[in-house]
Amino acid sequence: MYKLTVIAGSNRGSTFAVGDGQLSIGRQAGNTIVLPSSKVSKKHCVVELIHQEVIVKDLESSNGTFVNGALIQTRKIKSGDHISVGEFVFELVLTVENKNIPSLAGLGNFVHFPSQDQKFIDSPILTGIDGNGIGLISHDQPPSDIKGKILWAFEYRLMPLFYSLIYKHEWNIVCIFLFSIFVLGNLVITVYPLLESNKISIIKETKRRARFMARQIADQNSPYLAARAETKTEIGLAENAEGVRVALLVSMDNRILAPGSKLNQYLTSGIEAVIAVKARNRFESGQEVGFSTETDSDLIVAVEPVKVTSPVLGKNIVVAMAIVSIDTTLSTPDIGEIGVVYSEALILTSILGGIILLILYRITLKPLEVLNEDMDKALKGNLSQVTQDFKFYELNPLWEIINSAIQRISNSESSGLNGLGISQDASQIVAEFVGPLSMIGNNMKNSFAVFNGDKKIVFLNSSFEELTGIRNDGAVGQEIIEVARDQAMGAFAQDILSRAKPGDEGVSEDFDFSGTTYKVTVAAFGVSAGVAKCFVLIVSQLEG
Repeated sequence: MYKLTVIAGSNRGSTFAVGDGQLSIGRQAGNTIVLPSSKVSKKHCVVELIHQEVIVKDLESSNGTFVNGALIQTRKIKSGDHISVGEFVFELVLTVENKNIPSLAGLGNFVHFPSQDQKFIDSPILTGIDGNGIGLISHDQPPSDIKGKILWAFEYRLMPLFYSLIYKHEWNIVCIFLFSIFVLGNLVITVYPLLESNKISIIKETKRRARFMARQIADQNSPYLAARAETKTEIGLAENAEGVRVALLVSMDNRILAPGSKLNQYLTSGIEAVIAVKARNRFESGQEVGFSTETDSDLIVAVEPVKVTSPVLGKNIVVAMAIVSIDTTLSTPDIGEIGVVYSEALILTSILGGIILLILYRITLKPLEVLNEDMDKALKGNLSQVTQDFKFYELNPLWEIINSAIQRISNSESSGLNGLGISQDASQIVAEFVGPLSMIGNNMKNSFAVFNGDKKIVFLNSSFEELTGIRNDGAVGQEIIEVARDQAMGAFAQDILSRAKPGDEGVSEDFDFSGTTYKVTVAAFGVSAGVAKCFVLIVSQLEG
């Protein structure tokens, strides 16, 4: 499998799979890879994989398509070749085939390079981000296995919602938002079940208490009812106990036997009356075991039978019922108490979670801060590559890309010096001039180029690139005649370079670029054994 890796231009390090069909590159929406640059044509070029061979075709672009610095119309390329499109340079890389990586061919307008006024992903159907930060179109069909379905739903249904957040808001804001969701969710998941469990425990305990009190009333009054001394029946302290709403001793026809203040009245209202009727029916049907029940009005009602021995029947019979009801709202937390519990839990969870979030935030940023410092040192030449001392597996590809880019920069510099076949001493002479001359060239409005002693390109400024169409990335180490789009211009530059001699004031001649006359001047520098090791070519437009 092949892929294109961006090695120069915006979003350096991004990769694109080259699959069957055409992978189009251009400035206009509708291309597979959209490059927002005025130097890129609306439809610039296409890359095709035909019979395991990669073909690049220029689509009559204004600035041309270059392969390894040479202007092409159609060219078969191999792994390691460079394709220059405007200021962007792609490298073709042969990789081990991975069937899980979908081809991007034909997915026009789905992958955009970022620009100042353009978001990285602006297509609403993008639903995933691969390891290189490139948007992938969602799979229509999830895997068949359960694990695969779960991972598919997580990556292509849930995560796109959060991916979209980091394109609209700062990362730390998103972290705080997710942390807030965690705190509230934690309260619901942990505190609420605890309160419910506490309430259930209170109800169970209240049921046991209600039955105990009802059983005491039944046992206390059983001898009086057996002796038919109803006037001696009593409730005791039960009716004044905490939370007790009703404490009664009633006959089987709901006539109140105790307390004395309600003697001979009938229990005909309230939930206790309803339960008393149900209890009487149960006892008359032969059941002799009491029970307790929870009502909709947060009441616990317990009923215990009062049994006496019947000489006629020769067995115990139920002659009365002890009824006790307790209001559970007096024991369970109210809204205010629950609010206090939630508030305390919210505060403590927020403090603990905030500390953990801050720690995670810092340990996430620290490797990036060290990376930034190492990159600065590496670009200044104080480090050969960035170090990776942190155990951060997910950032391994980033370190590899950065080290690869630094290596390319080093190789590019060496290819313009001793890498071009000149001696070490000569390369040192060239190096003495290339740095200052490159700095001067970058600040010049005129077109400016630097060559080594073999007349091979060492440096081109952006003005020279725009005037000639020769790209610095693909031209370094090449003779100008090999990479020039205009063969006449290439031959002219090669000739004037050959006529520049050490010690001369330079050689100047006029040349027409696209109908406009320019003055071309070449000067030689860095004499070693009577031979110039560095040449500077300046192109300036004639006035008038």
